[in-house]
Amino acid sequence: MIRVVLTCLLTVAIAGVAFPAVDAARADATTVAVGTMADDIAHAAASLATTEDPPPTGLAGARRHVVLDVPSGSWRASGVSRLTIRGGDGVELAATTASGTTIVRRVGGPRVHVVGERLVFGPGEQRLRLTLAANTAGPVVVVAPA
Repeated sequence: MIRVVLTCLLTVAIAGVAFPAVDAARADATTVAVGTMADDIAHAAASLATTEDPPPTGLAGARRHVVLDVPSGSWRASGVSRLTIRGGDGVELAATTASGTTIVRRVGGPRVHVVGERLVFGPGEQRLRLTLAANTAGPVVVVAPA
């Protein structure tokens, strides 16, 4: 009987130490995933702005497509309940996790205009279309859902 009680106590103690570490690792994996998504968008925008010419007024410009895999929650990463994309001089991603914490990642680059001033996505695979456009201030990359 004493062995059973000691085994149960040891199991609870080990679980008490392991679960916070697992949650921290999941949060870190989600932070890395958000950073990678921001880098992917910024890289595609920079590629458009540096390798393509802005189109004449009224014509569609060069395009790139980016696929984002927003974590839905697993043993490896915390779930993201909402991913917000904003533009400016570069791109900003803000991910709100299921636990309520917000992860913000900003990557500089060419001027980015997001359709509707911001895009909001839920978990799962999301597709974006980046289009090079001409503006009076120079080239701008327009981000819209694909």
